[in-house]
Amino acid sequence: MKIIAWNFRGLGNGRAVRSLLKMQKAEEPDILFLSETKLDCNRIKGLRWQLGLTNMMVKDCEGQSGGLAIFWRTGVNFHSRTTSRLYIDGDIVEEDGFIWRLTGFYGEPRTD
Repeated sequence: MKIIAWNFRGLGNGRAVRSLLKMQKAEEPDILFLSETKLDCNRIKGLRWQLGLTNMMVKDCEGQSGGLAIFWRTGVNFHSRTTSRLYIDGDIVEEDGFIWRLTGFYGEPRTD
């Protein structure tokens, strides 16, 4: 299983989307986690079809910052546990029944 996590710093422009699609085509991940998308669910929904990763979960951005999205292929058995503005947490169930945990997160660049 191939997983890619990417801090995107905004998916709101054509160049960023083209870069994402190019990476998707080259790497063909089973799961793709994007942090700091700076988009809401409605604006990111169309990407799942372009990416070929039809399953998704999105945590909307707040204002002009944040935003998380996880996409996964058909056949990947992902079950969400919890989400917040900083993470998406879930379980992956393999074909043999083995269960492992996947947490995609974004840490704010603050030290306090």
